[in-house]
Amino acid sequence: MKILIADDEAPARYVLRSMLEEKGFPAASIVEAASGGELLSLVPETRPACAFVDIRMPGMDGLSAIEAAAPLCPGTRWVIVSSHAEFSYAQTALRIGVLEYLLKPVRPEELGACLTRLGVGPADPGKDPILAKVLEYLGRNFNADVSVAEAADLVGLSPNYLSALFRRRMGRTISDHIARLRMEEAMRLLRKGGISVADAAHAVGYADLRFFAKKFKAITGLLPSDCKS
Repeated sequence: MKILIADDEAPARYVLRSMLEEKGFPAASIVEAASGGELLSLVPETRPACAFVDIRMPGMDGLSAIEAAAPLCPGTRWVIVSSHAEFSYAQTALRIGVLEYLLKPVRPEELGACLTRLGVGPADPGKDPILAKVLEYLGRNFNADVSVAEAADLVGLSPNYLSALFRRRMGRTISDHIARLRMEEAMRLLRKGGISVADAAHAVGYADLRFFAKKFKAITGLLPSDCKS
């Protein structure tokens, strides 16, 4: 099952993707589009079960893209995610078959309630006891010097086998998963305030500030300083 996020702002896509992943959707099941035109080209290929679409995007706006894409994949559940609570937008959204209208910034509980109403849910990796144990271990130790070998030893598997299993089920490598956990925690610390970028980097396991900033930008689309409150 695929989930599509269409938004011209990379940070907005990152935040929504992170919330979906926290709710159990594998990274490989989430597809991103940076414009209405890109959304339209992806829908026939990916046939998403659900699509979260921003209204204001360059070129083809979100509402026009949904109207054009909906006939190509009748089973897709369309959700508008916008900073604008204008009645005219809501009217048009209802006319073209949009089922939900979420206002930015979307809170995790609002997203969860929306997914429940739409009847959309992920395959639960927790049903795999090996993967569940590894995810719990990484969640508790992501800011330490963890390794694939340590995680594999924990569950009695070879590092190569665990790496292949993790990537197949989660859609990313263990190292990528650890990096995302670190950046999400760093973003949380910076937005909370009262901490420098250097201290946030050290708190999540990075001694090299330049490398941290480069990794942060690659994963979140933001500079660490952009997140300081």
